[in-house]
Order: sequence, then structure tokens, then C-alpha cells
Amino acid sequence: MNTNKKHYASCLFFMIPLVLPSFSNADVALTSADSDWKASVSGSLPIFMVISDFDKGTEEKATRIMSGFNPVNLTFHVSAPEFNGITVSSHVQIDTHLQGSQTQNSGTFESRVAEIKISGDFGTLNVGKGFGIFNSSAIGDLGSGMGVGLLGGGADTGNATGGRIGTGYVYANFNPRIMYTSHDSNGLTFKVGLFNPEEPTNAAGAVETALPRIEGQVNLAFTSNNADIKLWSGFMWQEVELIVEDVDYDMRGIDVGFHLDAGLFGLTAAYTDTLGIGADGLYGFDAISDADVDGSQWYIEGDIVVGKSTYGISYGEGDQDSHTSPFVVPEIKNELVMLFLRHKITPNLTVMGELQKYESTTKTAATSITTTKYNAAALGFQFDF
Repeated sequence: MNTNKKHYASCLFFMIPLVLPSFSNADVALTSADSDWKASVSGSLPIFMVISDFDKGTEEKATRIMSGFNPVNLTFHVSAPEFNGITVSSHVQIDTHLQGSQTQNSGTFESRVAEIKISGDFGTLNVGKGFGIFNSSAIGDLGSGMGVGLLGGGADTGNATGGRIGTGYVYANFNPRIMYTSHDSNGLTFKVGLFNPEEPTNAAGAVETALPRIEGQVNLAFTSNNADIKLWSGFMWQEVELIVEDVDYDMRGIDVGFHLDAGLFGLTAAYTDTLGIGADGLYGFDAISDADVDGSQWYIEGDIVVGKSTYGISYGEGDQDSHTSPFVVPEIKNELVMLFLRHKITPNLTVMGELQKYESTTKTAATSITTTKYNAAALGFQFDF
């Protein structure tokens, strides 16, 4: 590539305010007649007003303007010209969160995606930081994927909310990884990847994770009797060693799920079974509670499309079994039911409504305690480009 082309590519992002971009549902693209380089910017701005009433555990009523399950995000894409059948592109995402009641002017910025994507006849290789594989298809539900879901931080939730993490699926998270994705073969695709391992933060001493985490997933999409069907199944595995406690355990899981579209109606169901991952649906945070704990997540969601509106109902649970070895762990059950609405005002602007009821119960050998119980309503807008 000559010097002039290098200079042109490096200036693409700075030209954004100086040109008249072409808008689409996917991104804002910049093209040039004398260059095969491509650059674009895509993103979404979800903003909700959430009214909540916590009547068990932390008793508080609150009204907050806040992020939903997805924070505000802006992603930059640059793609080099194809060379010998190979296309190389880069993708960098910047995310920011609306804050809670005590942090109005301290917006949190983070980078969730920073990766190189290499595509060719062999498939696609992603190298860098990006979304996980395990449970990623389950997270694509309508209710939480474009909504609020669990208020994990209570009434004053400041960062992105929880969606169905802990009440339907394990969070795939954004981590550095090397991931391979196959080509679509008659609706069949698969992914496999090596990820930076998670290290629990509350161990008494050092935590050793000698090997990367392994994740994989198979997806199948097909049409049968005028119905579109998507099936998936995945797995994850990672070993953890707690040096001071002298405890070795694995974080591992399997999941299955499907999504069905038949006319105006849709149905999604997913089930996840885990070891070393508790009812909260998060892995790598709690060595004491998660070591060898048996957990499960599941949800079912139905929806109907009427014109530009989608109406839906969703119920899900997150559970873990109690045990006393190697640590004392209680039995926990989380439940979340959601009613939701999505209405397209324009191709790029969606209004969203949500009603939800959440309850979490912790049981020990001696007693039963309801730790959290709340009702909430949310109204929001999301602009996509």
C-alpha cells in the first residue's frame, strides 16, 4: 500500500463531520471512488425511565433515567481491500452508561470490542476482545436483549442492567479471545474459541488459571412448514485452583435452546446447566460460593408482531443447589417475569415498554429468607444507526 493510501485510510474517521454520509439500518458508511478501503460507524443509544418499588430486602421506591441491558455504544469499522481471497477488518467499540442517583456527572466509559477480523474461504477468525460464545444465542431474546431486565444494582442501578443474567442465562461477557466461526452450510454454523480465564477475586490467596477457557457453540437454522426455526447448543470449560484453600474446581456448562417464528407468533426457550457457576449467572467472581456449586438457568418467551409493534411475555429462573463441601453454599432461586412492548416509530427509532416482577429466595438448613423482591416499570427509546 503506497503512502497516499495510508494517509487516506488514517484520515477516514476525521472526515466524518466533513462529508454527507449515507444512512442505513446497519451503519453510517464512508466510501471513496478511488479506494477499496471501507470505513463505517454503527451504534445504538438506549435510554429508559425506570420506576421501581423494592419492598423486600432494600426497601426503596425510585424513579431513574438510565441505561438498559445494553449501554450506549459506538463501533468503528475499517476494512482493507481483499487480498488473495482474504479480507481483514478491525472493529473497536466504545460504551458509556447513564448513571445512578449519586454519580450524575461521572459517566463510565469502557471498550467492549477491540478486535481484528480475518475472513476467507476457510471461515472467519476473530482475534482480540469481543463477545463470548457460551449462551450468546440465549442472550438474543427479545425481552431483555432490547430492554432492561434485572435491576442488579437495586433502585440506584448506575451501569447497564442485568437483562436475564441469573434469571434465564449465564452472561457471555466481553473478553480477549481467539475465535473461529465456520461458513454457513445449509443453515449449519459452529464457533469455537480460547478465552482469557476468569480469576475469582475473593479467594484467601493467589488464584491459578494455567489454561484458557474453552467455549463452543453449534447453530442450525431452517424452515419447516412455513415456520422459521433456530436451534443451538453450546459448552464452556475452565479450571480454577485456589492456592491457600487448596481447592481445585472447574467452571463448566452446557446449554440448549430454540427460537421459532410462525406467522405473527414467536417462541423462544433456553436451558443452561452449569458447575462452578451459581444462581447469579456470573462466572469467575466468587470463589467461595461458586466452587463446585450446581446451577441452572432457563427461560421461555412468547411474542406476537402486530404491524410495527411486538408484544411479548417472558418468564425465567436461575437456581443453585446447596452443599457443604468444599464450602457452605445455600440454595438460591431467582425468578423474573416480564411483559414487554417494542414499537418502531421510524426504521431507526424504537419505543420500548416493560413491566417486570422479580423475587430472589435464599434457603439455608435452618431458615428461609426472601432477600430481594421488587416490581418495576420502564419506558424507553433506542436510536440505531
